[in-house]
Formats: sequence, C-alpha cells, structure tokens
Amino acid sequence: NYLRPDIKRGNFTEDEERLIITLHASLGNKWSTIAAHLEGRTDNEIKNYWNTHIRKKLMRMGVDPLTHQQ
Repeated sequence: NYLRPDIKRGNFTEDEERLIITLHASLGNKWSTIAAHLEGRTDNEIKNYWNTHIRKKLMRMGVDPLTHQQ
C-alpha cells in the first residue's frame, strides 16, 4: 500500500505467528489490539491470516482455535 509505506509486505514470520496465537488466547478477536503489538501489520491482515492459516493449523494439531485447549 503506497499510502502506508510502514506496512510490512510478505509472509508472516514464525515469531509473528506465535505472538498472534498468544495474544489471541488472551484477547480473543480484538484484531486492532493484536495489531498494535505487531509493527507494520494491519488488523485486517492479521484477521485474514488467522482465519486462513493459523486457525486451520491449530485444528490440525487438535487444538480448539477458540479456547486454545486440546
């Protein structure tokens, strides 16, 4: 996005993914609050990544993505 040159491009790192999972466990779907902890990532980008990658990954591991319990 040329209007926001501070926005990161490209894939999420493993550290970012772990941080999203940790923050989601304590904050739930408060994407803008989670985005405040990830420099250069937007709330919408994080929400979309959660729904398309992380949630499915947790389910494959036998972890409930809502409660974060096995």
